Amino acid sequence: MQSQEINHLSSLYGGYWTHNVLDFCYMTNRYFPPDRMIEDMKTRLPELLGSYPSTNWYLSSLLAEQVGLTHNELVVGNGASELINAVVSRYVNRLAVPVPTFEEFVNRAKILGREVCSFKPSQRFDLDIDEFIDHVKRTDSDSALLIRPNNPTGSYLPKSDLVHFLDRMRSLNLVLVDESFLDFVDAEPEPSVLDLIGDYPNLLILKSLSKNCGIPGIRLGYAATGNEERLAELRKDVPIWSVNSLAQFFLEEMGNYKQEYKESCRQVRAATRNLVRGLESVPYLYPYPTQGNFVLCWIAYGFTGRELTERLFEDSRILINDCGSKEGLEDNFIRIACRTEEDNGRLVDALMRISKFTKAGKIEPVEVR
Repeated sequence: MQSQEINHLSSLYGGYWTHNVLDFCYMTNRYFPPDRMIEDMKTRLPELLGSYPSTNWYLSSLLAEQVGLTHNELVVGNGASELINAVVSRYVNRLAVPVPTFEEFVNRAKILGREVCSFKPSQRFDLDIDEFIDHVKRTDSDSALLIRPNNPTGSYLPKSDLVHFLDRMRSLNLVLVDESFLDFVDAEPEPSVLDLIGDYPNLLILKSLSKNCGIPGIRLGYAATGNEERLAELRKDVPIWSVNSLAQFFLEEMGNYKQEYKESCRQVRAATRNLVRGLESVPYLYPYPTQGNFVLCWIAYGFTGRELTERLFEDSRILINDCGSKEGLEDNFIRIACRTEEDNGRLVDALMRISKFTKAGKIEPVEVR
């Protein structure tokens, strides 16, 4: 029965507010937007619901100004997912992808009849960029995807490595870089390559605002490129009113909350570090280091990923992501999103509480996978 309910919830891809579920599947900033911004939106709600949003070039200009670009370099979409479809459809024939990865890119490519050339790093989750360059050449790929930090592993490709890749891969039709989780990175001070779009015409950056701004419900994302022809093509692929008035209000107000946003990212990083420490105390889990607001864990013993997901749901109505079916994670892996400190504590307590269901007897040391 629990398995059926989990399958049903998974098939919904969201909308969990009516199901009494504590969601650790979807990754989003739980410390933003601030209350004042939400109250302002509530006050304007009747007007927003009754008004058409502006056209795309204007909405794009609102966000472009905040990231130091122009509306001729950035296009806003109804979430990054809308833009993934447009980008893959226009510019991808054979896509090189390090795995594991965010599967929407792979799924969309396959649905559109494109070829996907998966690459499994020799160092498990740490990408050797020269090995990947060799893979791109060997497979004769015309496009490549890099996610920084990577979802679902949380591993991070330094900016210098990405620049090296861009320099070596100028002949590619497209280098697609996903920066959706980049605002949570503390590995280096200026990790984005948004400032380099003018230097590499084949570079296109995607970013979902759902993750970093905590607004998955109003669906916002953007694509940025220094290639004006491509930018114009992508804008043609976006319906005239794909972004709603609530999202426009958010874009108009976002610039007034820069300090609050910066502080929220700091809180997310702190909460994620504490979550990792808590997960390290769970005897059957090995949490991997992460630069995102989520943690990939290997289940060392006691459960399969499916069993642990079901047990946690049955015990506490907590939903986590079983990653065992993802390409490159053919083992007992789960991914846990960071929520608030309080919620994270509930999760760790629940995981500790079901330790009694693990295999009895002495557990021999295991090699970290």
